[in-house]
Formats: sequence, structure tokens, C-alpha cells
Amino acid sequence: MYSNLFKIPDPKWGSNLANLIIDLEKLKVKRLEGEIPPYIFFQLKNIFQILETLGSARIEGNNTTLAEYIEEIMDGESTFGESRTEIENIEKAINFIEENIENNPLDRAFISQLHKIVTSDLTPPPKGEGSRYPGELRRNSVKIVKSKHIPPEPYMLQEYFDGFVNFINQNLQEQYQLLMVAIAHHRFNYIHPFDNANGRVGRLLNYALLIKLGFRVKNGRILNPSAVFYVDRDRYYRMLSTADSLDDEDVLRWCEYFLSGLKNEIEKIDSLLDRNFVKDKILLRSVDFATQRGLINPQEEKILKLIVKSDDMAIKSQELSKIGITKSIQKTRAMNKLKDQGMVKATKKGGRVYTVDFRHSYLLRGVIKSLEKEGFVSDFLEKN
Repeated sequence: MYSNLFKIPDPKWGSNLANLIIDLEKLKVKRLEGEIPPYIFFQLKNIFQILETLGSARIEGNNTTLAEYIEEIMDGESTFGESRTEIENIEKAINFIEENIENNPLDRAFISQLHKIVTSDLTPPPKGEGSRYPGELRRNSVKIVKSKHIPPEPYMLQEYFDGFVNFINQNLQEQYQLLMVAIAHHRFNYIHPFDNANGRVGRLLNYALLIKLGFRVKNGRILNPSAVFYVDRDRYYRMLSTADSLDDEDVLRWCEYFLSGLKNEIEKIDSLLDRNFVKDKILLRSVDFATQRGLINPQEEKILKLIVKSDDMAIKSQELSKIGITKSIQKTRAMNKLKDQGMVKATKKGGRVYTVDFRHSYLLRGVIKSLEKEGFVSDFLEKN
């Protein structure tokens, strides 16, 4: 059984799975057309990090909805106790990955650190989502919810976990790398190395591995791999169980499920990086949303729309004369008010070129509503 655990079966080249691998490799190196300015891109990336974080937590049973979480971000206060801590821990772990993955191996220490971050300040099981042994291999036998598979006993874990670390760090030919990512997700769950939070850490490893393989998140790409699983949780658990046999055909079926969902998600999010799409379908709609709810006045609406419609989605205060604000003192006051409300920010520290700031203002609600309308937000994130 152990000999099959870290094997990568060969798909039939010309099959759907083989074509998926080719398509994903093309997406990895694809130059994104119509790229939006970096000060807009990183705000969108931050929002999708919220979706990734919340989605991963909710798969585990966290009941915080997207609407509730957004309201907490807006208010700056938490009423959800450990549920909020669980979500914030995943966000911290994502930041840890992005800051460290390119210059560090995905070794035992790296994975242990992810587990420590994810379980920090949480009550250990059975009452909470923390860990009795943060960062350490479990010392007890476990069962997996919705699975007939029984993970290895504690005395076997060191060998299994070492095998897993070697598996995800091996030097593979390009055509096998994405298969490795898909199989690694199943194998991590199969081994279940920690006493708790294996699902959260396993999904974070997906994120880390994809970045390691070239899906760069710092120069124009957004990833939300957990969406592959929470769109249909029951199917996710069924497909994991299918791969538990370790039979080549069953493992390849799991890989096709995983990579198909990943391809669809990446293609969907990549379409969001078109400047005109972001302008017309997301940002202008978010301004309308704020106007309709009385969060901004007509003059502020004009200023925000002027910024969004400009070539670089950024303007100097002098350009406010285009909408009838002609006096310098009026321009300064109007822009300062929007800055104080968190709706605009300088594109550079100390600069006088301003863009919209939707990540830290009332505009965030409108952006989320627009993303929902365009199919970027799953109903799963909104249901109690």
C-alpha cells in the first residue's frame, strides 16, 4: 500500500486529463491582456484572498457568512470569537506563504509553521478548531469525517510524512507537476498528519505548490483554489474517497476532478483582470451601489467615477475641474474628504495621484455585490 502512495500514474495522452494539464501549463505562462493597474490589482487580490480564506474555513464547518465577515472588516470589531480567529489565521498563513515560498523549500519546518499559524489561539479538539500539538505530528489515532479510510497510526506517521515531503519536492518533468499537486492534496488528507486542521493546511499547500510551480501571485495572477472544493462539498468528499483506493484509475479520476476545477477557476478569475471589465462591471457598479444607499453624495460620486474612467484609474486633484470643481481649495477639500472616508488613496506614498480605495471603504460592499452578480462568489459563502 505504501509503495503506491507516492506514485504518479500516467494518464493517456490525448485524454481529457492530458488536455487539462496542457491547458493549465498554457495558463501558467499566459500573458494577461488588458492588465489593470497594480494599485487596483492588489486590492482585487486582497478580496479574493478573503474568499479563499473564508471558503477554506467554511469547508471545515465555520458558519461565518461572507456578508458577516465584510461587515466585521468594515466595523473593525469582531463578534464571532474563535470563528473570526480561525478565519484570520488562514489569512495570516496565506501571507506567510506569499512572503516565504519562493526562497524556501516546502519542507517539514515550513508545513509545521503553517499548522502553527492556522491553529494559533484556537481551542484544541474536541471543543475547538485548534491543536493539542501545534506544528507536531499527531499522537493519537483519528478518523476522517465522511470517509471510510483510516489514516496511518501515530507510530507510522514519521515515515509517511517524510515520504510526503519528498514527494512534493521531487524534481519532476513538467507534464507531471500538476498531477503531483492534485495527488498531494489527496495524500495529505490520506495521511492526516496532524491532530486537527489537516483540511485547512492541505488547502494552503495547494496554494503554496501552485505558486512554487509558477502561478505567480505577485505579478498579475489571482488564485482561489479552495473554490474548487466548496462549490460542491459533497462531490469533493466523494472524489477524495474514490482516490483512497490508491488504484491508478481512481487516482486519475481524482486528478481530473481537481485540475478541471482549477482550470475553470483560474480562467474565470483571469477574465476579471481585464481593465474594461473591472471598470464597467465592478468599480462603476460599486460606486452606484454606494450612491443608491446614501453612502456618498452626488459630488463624491462624480469624483469616484472620474477616477475609475480615467486611463490609469487614477487622477491628480487638478483634474477635478473636468467635473466643475474649479477652485484649488475646493479640489483639496473634496479629495481630503474622500481620503478621510477611505475611498481614495495616493498611488504612491506621499504622491498626489489618487485612485479608488475599495478595500477599506464602503465601496467594498458594492464590489462584493458586483462580484456576486458576475459569478465570482459562490452561494456557499453566503448560506448559514
